[in-house]
Amino acid sequence: MSERKPNGRIAAIATAAVMMIAAVCAAYFMLNGYGLVDGLDFGCGQYYYTDIPDWARRFSSSCFTGERHLALIIILFATWAYAMYRFWIFVDKHSRKETNNE
Repeated sequence: MSERKPNGRIAAIATAAVMMIAAVCAAYFMLNGYGLVDGLDFGCGQYYYTDIPDWARRFSSSCFTGERHLALIIILFATWAYAMYRFWIFVDKHSRKETNNE
């Protein structure tokens, strides 16, 4: 029994249409200032923190101190990300071989 695949052209057109509608709606909301609360200005994170009561106490930067230097944490994160990227390539390459052998 053969599997029926969706038409790629229709899916691409539908995806592009949804993305265009989302971009137009986002621009409309930003230009008209919808969602803004008078008297509250938290900069870029305004939409994230306005609903949290007493958010400044909960997200104080003084409580996020660590024993390790920030550069070490960033290097470890970048190393982990690169290792996972290489692992994904490895898995993808071997899954393609198995698919081609069937």
